[in-house]
Amino acid sequence: MAVSEPIQTGLKLAARRAYERGRFQGALWRGAAAAILAMPSFAVCNQTPWAGVCLAGFAIVVAAGRFRGLGYEEGTRAGALAGILPCLLPAVVRAFDPDLCVLLSSRGPWLCAAGGVAAGVILARRGRAAHGLPFWSGALAALGFAAALGCIPAGALGFAGLAAGVLAGGAPVLVSQRAAT
Repeated sequence: MAVSEPIQTGLKLAARRAYERGRFQGALWRGAAAAILAMPSFAVCNQTPWAGVCLAGFAIVVAAGRFRGLGYEEGTRAGALAGILPCLLPAVVRAFDPDLCVLLSSRGPWLCAAGGVAAGVILARRGRAAHGLPFWSGALAALGFAAALGCIPAGALGFAGLAAGVLAGGAPVLVSQRAAT
C-alpha cells in the first residue's frame, strides 16, 4: 500500500521539526553548561557589565555552534576548550591569594599570556583536521569570549598578552604539523 503524497509530506515536516527541536534543546543545554563552567571567573574576579557581556556571549556562541552543527560546532567546542584555561586561571589564583591576582594583573599581561600560550597549543592541535571559516570563526569567537572573562582585570595589556600568547603557543604547533605532512 502506497502512502499518499500529502501524508508523506506531513511526516517529513514532523520529522524535520522534531530534529530541529532536539538540536535547539541540545544547544540550550550546551550553552548553559558553558556559562556555568565560566561562572567562577565572573563571580570571583570581575562582576562588571563587560564581564557579563562576555559570559553571555560565550554561552550564546557555544549554543549557536551546537545548533548550527558541522564546522561551527567543532570550532566552538575547540575554542571553548582552549579558552577555559585563560578564563579560569585568574579566578584560581585569586581564590588562593587575592593579592597575587591583583599584583599579576597590575604588573602586566603575564597571566593572560600564559593562558594564551596554552590556549594556542590546544586550538592548534584541535584545529589540525578542521578547515575553513566555519571552524575558525566558531573557535575564535568561543576562545575570545571565554578568555576575555579572565583578562578583563588586566585591561588592554591583558588582551595583548592573550593574543601574543595564542600566537606564540599555536604557531609552533601549526608549523610542526605542516612540516610533518
